[in-house]
Amino acid sequence: MKPLTPRRHGIVDYAACALMLAAPPLLGLSPAARRTSALFAGTYLVVTALTDFPLGLKRTIPFPVHGKIELASAPALLALPALLGGLSGTKEKAYFAGLVATVLTAYSLTEWDADPDV
Repeated sequence: MKPLTPRRHGIVDYAACALMLAAPPLLGLSPAARRTSALFAGTYLVVTALTDFPLGLKRTIPFPVHGKIELASAPALLALPALLGGLSGTKEKAYFAGLVATVLTAYSLTEWDADPDV
């Protein structure tokens, strides 16, 4: 059994959204990186709020589908510095690589087949 139950995964997701909003200004990242991080935070917040698990507000997205959405976001996060201007600095690249690592770590530690009410 993996350590992140659906409830724990929800806590991680909401905390990650807060960090994606707070970290870029604290790290002195570019305005483009700040906007991009805020956009991802908003997207993650909507997906998390709509997920069928204990911390979901309107439980419409099945928990395993939530996982697939998160997993699919990793390549997008990794590609952003190359695709968008203003994200090519060393700090920006490291920040988005860190987000990718966080997403992949949370994904790998989550019990996706668990009862969504746990």
